[in-house]
Amino acid sequence: MRDFEAVRIVETLRSGVSSRHLSALFSYGREALLETVQRDLDGLAAQEGSRAVVLRGDYGEGKTHFLNTVFNLAQQRNFAVSFVVLSKERPFSRLDRVYPKVACETYLPGENEAGLEALLRDIRPDSEVAAELLAFAQEKLHPKIARVLENYFQAPESYHVHLLYRDLMGDWLPLPELKSLHRFNFGRPVKIAKFTPRLHAWDYFRLLAHLIRVRGFAGWVILFDEFELVGTLGIAARGEAYCNLGRFLSPDENTGLEATYTIFSTFSGFWSVRLLAERHPDPDEVPARLLAKGEPRKAELVRRVLNTLLLKPLTLEPLTTPEVRRMLGKVVELHARAYGWEPAIDLDHLIEITKHARLRTKIRYTLEYLDLK
Repeated sequence: MRDFEAVRIVETLRSGVSSRHLSALFSYGREALLETVQRDLDGLAAQEGSRAVVLRGDYGEGKTHFLNTVFNLAQQRNFAVSFVVLSKERPFSRLDRVYPKVACETYLPGENEAGLEALLRDIRPDSEVAAELLAFAQEKLHPKIARVLENYFQAPESYHVHLLYRDLMGDWLPLPELKSLHRFNFGRPVKIAKFTPRLHAWDYFRLLAHLIRVRGFAGWVILFDEFELVGTLGIAARGEAYCNLGRFLSPDENTGLEATYTIFSTFSGFWSVRLLAERHPDPDEVPARLLAKGEPRKAELVRRVLNTLLLKPLTLEPLTTPEVRRMLGKVVELHARAYGWEPAIDLDHLIEITKHARLRTKIRYTLEYLDLK
């Protein structure tokens, strides 16, 4: 008799697309790395600081799968989690383009829908939470953010609430429109300093980190996949991306994120192409370019960040043969349940003929082999 849950899992494996559900079933061989992440999360929840790490591994060896495993681990520990795949449309040189995706892909423990609505739900204008958020924004963030929050808590019309919510999600509300809303809600004009998303998007990251903590969660985990796309940017954009990376890897105690743990996943080849290249490596070329532009602080930050990348990456090693055997054995078991049969499969033979293949290819080959059988 067919097991339709097993069918769903097998078809997901066949697609090659990782998911949080699959990560809960397949976590072989990553125990040591997961223990490291677990210790980091437990320490973060207690100390309220921030920490960022870089995860490197080859294509098809389970980087995204590992991030999904961390997603599950973090939510079990009461962390909000954001999972973002970087792209040409969301280059890390532009945090104003990255933040909207981060906000849209933020999941709270126990919530099925992503976004900030659950975080902002039921905050009354006269509550301690509202007062705390307003005080934090007024003291530490761009003045616009405090005005957005102030009007969000007071706005009587749902359409106005929607506009202000969209701003907090990264759909930036123009200042003239915000001033008009303020006059409507409070009956008086207001002056707001110039706001430039490209320069001030980091303050929205800081607000979100603080909001998560104020709402009683252990902290915030941000998972960035495919960071190696930084290597496709021009030298000026790479410099900006490394400076943005420095905000996470080397946080300033006055402007860093509160109780936040960030993982940047990247292809191992990024090291040889950009960091360890014989000609024009980024640790030499990018700081030199910034110095030539008269930006010594950025040059020093980039140099420090790239040295950190070279010294302290987490490495996702290929699975050992016994670990591969356990995983392929699980695939065979699921296939048998999915299609109601009893396969007589020589796992050692499968391992031998796929020994030079990537992990993803080993799984796909096993499924095709089982289909033919």
